[in-house]
Amino acid sequence: MLEALFLSTFELKTPLIQAGMGGVSGVELASSVSNMGCLGVLAQYKNPPEEVLRTIRETRDKTSNFFGVNFIPEVSGPFLLDKQIEALIQCADNKLAVVLYGLPPKSIAEKLNSFSIPIIIQVGTPKDAETASSMGAACIVLQGIEAGGHLLGAQCTEDLLHSVLDCGLDVPLVVAGGISCGGDYLYYRSQGASGCMCGTMFAASYESNAHPKYKQLIVEAGTNDTIITSLFHIGWEGRIHRVIKNETVTLGNSQSTTFIAESEVFGKRYPVPRFSAAAPLKQTSGSIELMALYCGESCENVKLIETVDQIIERFYSEITS
Repeated sequence: MLEALFLSTFELKTPLIQAGMGGVSGVELASSVSNMGCLGVLAQYKNPPEEVLRTIRETRDKTSNFFGVNFIPEVSGPFLLDKQIEALIQCADNKLAVVLYGLPPKSIAEKLNSFSIPIIIQVGTPKDAETASSMGAACIVLQGIEAGGHLLGAQCTEDLLHSVLDCGLDVPLVVAGGISCGGDYLYYRSQGASGCMCGTMFAASYESNAHPKYKQLIVEAGTNDTIITSLFHIGWEGRIHRVIKNETVTLGNSQSTTFIAESEVFGKRYPVPRFSAAAPLKQTSGSIELMALYCGESCENVKLIETVDQIIERFYSEITS
């Protein structure tokens, strides 16, 4: 098992990465997770280079520990992604990682490797895991379909882990999807995992930028309240996603794409149409309950809105007791 390598590479106390959840994973969440000895991740989504610079610097002001910066190549597109990476390199230090949702262009991996910036690549298939390894990934996140949000593959977490272990890659494998407590991770560690990535439990934390009503809906949901759909496609086409079943999901495409909410982006208010890929944030107003409520099956064990400290302290105690 390569857990020791994973821990030492990112100077972690606990083999846990916080998922990069667009809009939800801001400076406060990422820095709080990192300060607790896990890898906090700052989500950038479609942010322009100046916002990448600003938020990385703000996060560094709040933590001296390793943290990751999340980019989504298929959403940014090659031009914006290149500019985002250039901005990151400007303020990179020896405790900064890049966390990529999906495979990046080869040129991006080569650029990051040339600056010795560790790369974490999230994948959903064994083939993509092999490609990520060939790109020099410091660790590979294997996302199973139990995960909330957008999905990269069609296998459950355990099956994907075993499929990739069979590839014989000499790189730490981090599992994602359906994990919300130390006991969950201990099981996957016994199967060969070197770490885990969790999103849902952090989305419901006090430090996350999710709307309070969204957090409460996560707390109230169980595994059977989540569903995989492709309905929330406006702004991010071509990816299925796991969400909490709500009226939008139940009525489906019989509904019109009328505006159901309003959110703030860089100080400006924008209408949010039904079927938007945008998650409800603290800056959002309107019909929060009708929006894309990304949530993994792990919500079954998320029963309280808690601080990051409380979540990680319990997780650590469960894997060390």
